[in-house]
Amino acid sequence: MVGTPHSPFGGEPLVSNMAPHAASIGITRFHIGTPYLEWDARAAAIFDVGHDDRPALDIWRSRVHPDDTAVLRTLYGDARASIGAECIYRIIDRGSNIRHILTRSVSIEHAPDGSPSVLTGVVSLVEPPTGLHVDLMPDVRWSRILDCVSLGFAIVDEAMVLRYINNQTERHLGVSRTEVVGRHIHEALPETEGSYFDDLHRDAIATRGEVTRVVRALFLPDRTLEVTANYVDGVVAISFRDVTDFAATTSSLLEAYRELLVKSRVDDLTGVLNRAALLERIERTTAETAAPAAVMFIDLDDFKAINDTYGHLVGDEVLRTTAARLVAICDSGTVFGRIGGDEFVAAIFDDTLLGRTRSAADIEREMVIATSPPIDVVDGHVSVSISIGVAHNTGASTLEEMLTQADTALYKAKQSAASNRTDRAPWSP
Repeated sequence: MVGTPHSPFGGEPLVSNMAPHAASIGITRFHIGTPYLEWDARAAAIFDVGHDDRPALDIWRSRVHPDDTAVLRTLYGDARASIGAECIYRIIDRGSNIRHILTRSVSIEHAPDGSPSVLTGVVSLVEPPTGLHVDLMPDVRWSRILDCVSLGFAIVDEAMVLRYINNQTERHLGVSRTEVVGRHIHEALPETEGSYFDDLHRDAIATRGEVTRVVRALFLPDRTLEVTANYVDGVVAISFRDVTDFAATTSSLLEAYRELLVKSRVDDLTGVLNRAALLERIERTTAETAAPAAVMFIDLDDFKAINDTYGHLVGDEVLRTTAARLVAICDSGTVFGRIGGDEFVAAIFDDTLLGRTRSAADIEREMVIATSPPIDVVDGHVSVSISIGVAHNTGASTLEEMLTQADTALYKAKQSAASNRTDRAPWSP
């Protein structure tokens, strides 16, 4: 077949004026009777065209690894003899680096006598898996690589009639090509009706481009697939790739990131917002709505005495329980967190959507009541009380000013509570 006027390895080529583009899946079209080759921008990038002004076919010939021309002759012959064929071959880019190209050639356009007139190729870069012996016969080596990089490939037309499925798809569906090709995909494979196939097919046709989804496999239990649909000359080329392990790893990484993010924003002891996250949330809410109507500084009375007398384990339990009781009083219009030690801050925003009716005084009173019951600890109970300093927004107050005013109000409240406090033991058996 080499050197004949009907082979891409011989004949007059086509001038390609398409610029390089970030490559994912590219499209090539080889016109058999002329012959000439054209490709889209993504294919041009895959074959590393750069600023080469030569015809596309000349560039392609110069890129193909000399040891893989036989593989491509076989591909070309198979594609002409049937509706499609696929293989992996190597090219040498401008930097003398080896690139592995996965190509699928499909006969879509035909001459009046029924012979193929245009071979449309779907091409993409692949990374060959490690561990394959270089002394394997080339066809065996490439077949194993092909099995690794692609779970399957199918062609459906705009009416969703199956035009082609490859060997891998046959194996995984458990059907032969003759059983399904020429039939509507929903009739041939009822599981596909209402599935991601419909969405991919519709979107590929609507965009006249490439659409990718990561989905749960319909025919392989507990597997995750990356499915790419590409509109090509009136049909949709669909590629399937098993990404189960990658998806699991990505999910684990995302979960670890979420956990790290939560830990970085949450106080380890009490589970409420820590100082940094509290101030950031107040500032963000202020930017989105308005400054808080009031800011509260909340402090446990005589907490140091509890720690000194009964130990830090009891003190930690008192802090956890008190924080939980205070959070229970807060609603969607209140940002609450631990500022440090036994001190907490609550910023109260006007919640017009909820029609706020609770004033800062109402919330203050409810917090005092909620934290007053004794706290159960090992071998007894600890009674605690809180003091609250409130700063109201005068219309020109900054967050820093309101926090300072609330701290000052807290100091006065603690002095008043100390002078009025009766003698009582914080611990009772």
